[in-house]
Amino acid sequence: MSKLLSVQELALRSHDISIGLGNKVVPDFESLPQVGQMVRLALHIRGLPRIEYDILRLVAYHYLQISPSDLRNIVKDLAEVEFIRIFSEGETYKAILPTVPYYDEMYTKIGEYTTSDKKLNEAEQLAITVLDKLTKTPVAKQSLIQIGADAKLLERSLNIGIQGNYLITKRVRGKDIVLSPVFFSENIDTYADLVAKSGATNIQRLLKLIEGFQGVPLHIIQTRKEINGTKLTDEEILLLKRLASDGAVKPPSIATSHAGVNHFLFTPKPGIARLTPAKREIFERAMALVSAVRQGQFLPKKYAIRSPYAILSKLKNSDDGLKANTEAYEQYKKLTVMRVGRLEPTIAGGWHIFKINKTEENIAALNIALDLVDTGGAKGLEIDDEARIALGQDQTYVESLIGSKQLREQEYVPLSEEHQYQMDNLFLGGA
Repeated sequence: MSKLLSVQELALRSHDISIGLGNKVVPDFESLPQVGQMVRLALHIRGLPRIEYDILRLVAYHYLQISPSDLRNIVKDLAEVEFIRIFSEGETYKAILPTVPYYDEMYTKIGEYTTSDKKLNEAEQLAITVLDKLTKTPVAKQSLIQIGADAKLLERSLNIGIQGNYLITKRVRGKDIVLSPVFFSENIDTYADLVAKSGATNIQRLLKLIEGFQGVPLHIIQTRKEINGTKLTDEEILLLKRLASDGAVKPPSIATSHAGVNHFLFTPKPGIARLTPAKREIFERAMALVSAVRQGQFLPKKYAIRSPYAILSKLKNSDDGLKANTEAYEQYKKLTVMRVGRLEPTIAGGWHIFKINKTEENIAALNIALDLVDTGGAKGLEIDDEARIALGQDQTYVESLIGSKQLREQEYVPLSEEHQYQMDNLFLGGA
């Protein structure tokens, strides 16, 4: 392959592919699905107290799509990297005690374990390399030849990705464009068209700039012709406007009497492998929070916010809310509609204090908002909170919770023509 991925990227992409595959079994993959499930389980048990194995087995199967037979091997692997302690009687597992480290260290250790012990085969390495390329931008199918893989193996890898729900192809302007719904989950037709027209490199550059300055106002970009000090051409600004107007980036907006209606740009909302359905509304609230502080930072009526991160931190850690001011009403009004917070008027006319409604959802939204402002990304979006809650309950509760769920059937991705031919010869030769 043309690019050697870091161990963290290897673990991340294995997880993304595993989620996309769901119950599908791919004959070409040997270790990759189990590595992905290892990441998935580690994410969900991190920080929890001792978990009874019978509970773990039920929750892993019904919420995380990990079969009981796979779970035992995954638990062994997690013990090998010292992410859990196993309590057993003979060969029977009774409970586990999670000791999973924080995200970066977790991905690093699982990636290192994979490269040293699991040894991904060529098909698995190619699948990870292709998906990692598509995390930055959709690309023309023809450009994937640069990866350096055999054309037949590459075509097979793309077919597996499409059937495995982590790749999509679109025919636009006479070109085949490959996208990943893991990272570009909405308005994929717009992205495909933009890549076909303007090229993947241009789209990647713009998205990378937005990632480094999440929530940047479109008006500021147009006025200054830059993002965080990086100059933009008129063509790139037009491209950004199309991303916004066509809904590909889906920018939140804030209307004020002094600055009019302004839109705030974010990178695409993650797909289901990176953003569980329950967290989609929380993510929307996080973007609204970032937009509100960016409004105060760049488009104030009088006094600008110097540190958006400090404002968000105060909202999270203080019960007193933000200092009363005359701009709070218009700046934070949309957050009150979304039930994120409330505006409390003071004795002085037109002055308001903004306070967060401290529900679990809003605190989660604040954590995401802090990550977006600090690093451009967000951690924990892929964690199913229902699964974590279930892991802390007794067996009767969990059984009643999942009692109405039906058993899942495994699906199989068909063999390649070459493998099918070999299989036919094997059976025919033995007849």
